[in-house]
Amino acid sequence: MRRFPAIAVALLALAGFATAPARAGEHRIGFGYHYFETLDDIDSLSDIDDSGNSLVFSYQYLPGGLLRFEGDVEYYPDGYGGSLEEAWAPQAYVLLGRFFYGGVGVGVTHSDFLSGDEWSDPWYAAKLGIDLLLLPKFHLDINANYRAGAFDELDEAESDAITLGVSARFSF
Repeated sequence: MRRFPAIAVALLALAGFATAPARAGEHRIGFGYHYFETLDDIDSLSDIDDSGNSLVFSYQYLPGGLLRFEGDVEYYPDGYGGSLEEAWAPQAYVLLGRFFYGGVGVGVTHSDFLSGDEWSDPWYAAKLGIDLLLLPKFHLDINANYRAGAFDELDEAESDAITLGVSARFSF
């Protein structure tokens, strides 16, 4: 019985490939903005913000069908995940869908201010979004992410985070 979810995911991915037209995949590059909010208050650390924003640099590859791969790098000018200084967060996602989409991903946070190391432990994300084609080759992506373990680098507190974002992407 435990194999059922893995088999279901494999069949969905196979269905995405099977419905793909016989052409080269689509590439998209873009930039955007994210707003984050922690799910728990981090009152014990007065210097750490419970919310903030970031700039996002994004690349997507759509091989065909419903499958898409996304790689992002987020820049937090005021820190993130326990850092009080600028932070960078590379992340990767596997997504299913076209107009409405969803999927899972993983990321890490890099900052000179993180305790013990410059790299955080991995955090995991679930992503849902709407991909709007506004002009030929120009897409507007509106999304929400749940990030588990995003603030686990803090000694006195830990919290997950929710982000709301918008990205503009260009196809080539």
